[in-house]
Amino acid sequence: MRDWFRNLRRFFQEQILPNWQYKLASLVAALIIWAYVAGLQSMQVVFTVPIRFQNIPPGTQIVGQKVTSAEVTLAGRRDQILMLKQKEVWVSLDLSGLGTGRNLYLISSRDVVVPAGIEIKDVSPRQLTIRLVLE
Repeated sequence: MRDWFRNLRRFFQEQILPNWQYKLASLVAALIIWAYVAGLQSMQVVFTVPIRFQNIPPGTQIVGQKVTSAEVTLAGRRDQILMLKQKEVWVSLDLSGLGTGRNLYLISSRDVVVPAGIEIKDVSPRQLTIRLVLE
């Protein structure tokens, strides 16, 4: 056991201590580069977000709407995805062109509001039946 400690001490003195400042600087540089590259990697996440109905035609109201949220799959740089807050994402449906009665609304990635740099991979559900009646 004593020889093992003696060998370890000799290794430390011969290999670690000489030029320790350069070795420490190299280690710090490697950690910084690793952190930068790790932040650039792509990542996906699924959020359950609210559906917001915009521009409901005047004199009408939505009835019987049970779906109030959607699942959205998002992709982007790892650092952006990790900083993303769920309240920054929602589905905005523009109802201005709908008439009274049952309407089929096809939801696309254009209806999803996300911060810049985030890619929308999928939205579910892809369609909603919206029933508008006169007030």
